[in-house]
Amino acid sequence: MRWCKISPLLMAALLAGCEHPRPRLFDSPPIPAVKIRAFSADKTNTAPGPSAFAVSAASGKDSFGSSPQCGRPELAVPASESTPTADYLVLSGGSLHGAFGAGFFLGLQEKGALPPEPRVVTGVSTGSLQSTFLFLARQPVPKDRSYAWMGGLATEPGNGLPALRAGQSNIEDLALAYSIRREADILRPTPGGDVGFLLKGAKGSLDPLRNRLLALITPETIRAIAIEACRGRKLYVGVVDVDDGYGYALDMTALALSAYDGNATDNRMKRVRNSYVEALIASSSVPVGAKPVELRIRDFDRPTLEQHRNNLFIDGGARFGVFMQEMRDAHAVARADAPDSQVSMVVNNALAIAPWTDSEDLRRPKKGWLITTLGLRAVEILESQVYHLSVGLVEAKADHLRMAFISKDGIVGGEEPDAHLYRGQSCGDLHKQDEVTLHPIQFYPAYMACLIDYGRQRGLKGQWNLGS
Repeated sequence: MRWCKISPLLMAALLAGCEHPRPRLFDSPPIPAVKIRAFSADKTNTAPGPSAFAVSAASGKDSFGSSPQCGRPELAVPASESTPTADYLVLSGGSLHGAFGAGFFLGLQEKGALPPEPRVVTGVSTGSLQSTFLFLARQPVPKDRSYAWMGGLATEPGNGLPALRAGQSNIEDLALAYSIRREADILRPTPGGDVGFLLKGAKGSLDPLRNRLLALITPETIRAIAIEACRGRKLYVGVVDVDDGYGYALDMTALALSAYDGNATDNRMKRVRNSYVEALIASSSVPVGAKPVELRIRDFDRPTLEQHRNNLFIDGGARFGVFMQEMRDAHAVARADAPDSQVSMVVNNALAIAPWTDSEDLRRPKKGWLITTLGLRAVEILESQVYHLSVGLVEAKADHLRMAFISKDGIVGGEEPDAHLYRGQSCGDLHKQDEVTLHPIQFYPAYMACLIDYGRQRGLKGQWNLGS
């Protein structure tokens, strides 16, 4: 008889199972939300045609750029601002690999080769964390940001490029946000290991990330987003509603505008900022890794526009790796003289799945498996399929597409990220080093610093995998 190897996590699951209460919902304004359709024949969803997205402006009545808040002096659009010339910037999930996307855009900025300013920006998971800073890429850095949290590895010189500095640009602030010295800078591990995880309902808390975001998403940042909304631009982040099981696009520009409803007050701004940050945390809350987040949304797919509901939300990557509304919605908000859709997409992973072996040689597969390891492998396969399908949908909908992802595919003379050298070590070696010395749950500090540099070098060379 052969004895079974039972993992500590499985043993703990057999011995303890705790029901966890829904998280507390703080006093927050509702976030306008529209259900994301998986395909055009999805009869479970009221079709979100142009009117549905236009009505998701803060008042529920106005089209892009014509909200009543835009008449306020503090939201006046500078006369020098030109009309955005592209339709979409699409940002994927990818957890710690978002460091690549942050570095890539920083390199493009340093090269003077940022994509045309988009009318619509969408982000999922780590892409949602990137979305605000890339939405404001061409705007001055808000003066009221604080940087007490700063001090990650990428703030040190390396590979002949200047060290990252705070307050230089919104994109450089984004890269800084991915620079950490230890995982606890953004994810605080739950004490007690596997047993603590079962008792608390998650392997870690995103409170450190929440605090970092609150230092960056300041009142002046909210005002800058609202001004861009008055220019006719839109910013959406993707989440999944645990309660009804569907994906939703949260209208962050409408939320920013709501800070200026009626008599704008410091308390209203505080509530809007908290709601904004909670939406970003929800979009990044991978089940098991972090707890779900309770949000109040105004659902424009429901019969009554003013209907609010409070539900649990998790990482949008549970249903889609990227999202882009139907192209007729893009045309509805794009320039009248732009017949074709212009789309830039950054996928913060390799769009590939590693073989299930100990040596990456399929001739030497794993000799055995546990229920837990097989289950995790199935999740990995499903996640890869979600990314391929959603990225493929964007490719099919875009008339003109440029795309970058973490791979040298399609790049003449390119290199894979694991082979990239940073301060004398490869990203692959730094990942192993972090794993051995720090035992992180998800975020590897030296590896992420290497990915920022890898993305930055690619951006400086203008290395898109598709398009140019």
